[in-house]
Amino acid sequence: MKREIVYDFYYSGFEGESEIAFVFEKSDERYILKMWTGYFDTILGLMCEYEPYNDGILHEYYAHEGWYEESPWELTNIDVVIQLFKSFDLQKVDNNTVEASPNIVPTLPEVASEIAQFLEQAKSNDCNVFIIYE
Repeated sequence: MKREIVYDFYYSGFEGESEIAFVFEKSDERYILKMWTGYFDTILGLMCEYEPYNDGILHEYYAHEGWYEESPWELTNIDVVIQLFKSFDLQKVDNNTVEASPNIVPTLPEVASEIAQFLEQAKSNDCNVFIIYE
């Protein structure tokens, strides 16, 4: 049985609500970055305002495919996804959109950075990454 290492800071306080998790396995360990879907959906929705969403993870979000249809869903093009989350920028988003979610917006850059770091850890260990949507 694999030992699970769970990072759930961004799910704490949202227990019982929908969650999304990034998962990768390395030798006898399973790493999990679990968060409230509100953070993840808001980040992707905001990025759709200034990034093309005709392919990749933004397309999956916009079209409600990928992890919405099958879970676990393998994340492909990890380098592109890492760069996408690293480039998350609230300055590129319409102020009205930001004002619609004032309680969570200040946390979003930190969440995006945490996702990028988690994916970089998986990549540096040559691991496949899956998204689990519950």
